[in-house]
Amino acid sequence: MRLTTRNLVIAVSYAFLQGVSVGKAENIMLAKPSKLNRVVWNAEFANDGNNNPGSQPARAWYTVNPYWQGDLQGYFTVHNISVTSDVTHNYGKELGSAYVEVHASGNSSCPDGDIFICGQCPAVVGKGETFTFTCSHPRPVRFVKVWRNMTDRLVISEVVVHGTPATTSVTKYSRAIATKVSTPMTSLAVTSAADCSSQCYANKSCLSFSYHPTAAPNCLLTTNPEDAAEAIGWSTFTIDVCSSYNSCE
Repeated sequence: MRLTTRNLVIAVSYAFLQGVSVGKAENIMLAKPSKLNRVVWNAEFANDGNNNPGSQPARAWYTVNPYWQGDLQGYFTVHNISVTSDVTHNYGKELGSAYVEVHASGNSSCPDGDIFICGQCPAVVGKGETFTFTCSHPRPVRFVKVWRNMTDRLVISEVVVHGTPATTSVTKYSRAIATKVSTPMTSLAVTSAADCSSQCYANKSCLSFSYHPTAAPNCLLTTNPEDAAEAIGWSTFTIDVCSSYNSCE
């Protein structure tokens, strides 16, 4: 069973926030890429910033261990995660007993996946309830996942994540020859591939970079490792999802 994995840690504290004013902080999950393992209503509905009655929730259809997963597109120290049940329909129960977890790789096949469960929703959940979980994971993470350990549906109105960027030490890059980032977030002129790597490391959102020895600019940084196309003379380096991440701060 997944819940007895050696590296699984559960933080059981959560708060029920109904009509409570909370100081505003940047939602680092807002509009980031997200997915469901069996889509009925789009995954991005759960992190579009709209948590008002009438808004459409994200919904995974009846399946084994239904889940929603969001990609922070960078490595963060996560402080807390708030999850709100359906505010529009009568699907609040479809968040019941859901686990909220964070992890670095987003890949369950990686050894030592370092899954950290921040908490679990109550078994009985009503309409428009918000549960806030404190995460005290000591390592930077990239992915947030909400899932149910059962065969059923999953419905989420909104997922809000607060955290701070973490400088990370990456143990391994994978290299793809003759590929180039298509839509870089930053384009730079550097002296070497190592210099480009250093620029990626310094940019806390960078997950992949492309380098060309003679192009101008010759160093392209991106938050999206999948944003690469064929290009002669270029090489694209991507953080290996199974690498070990450790904070340098």
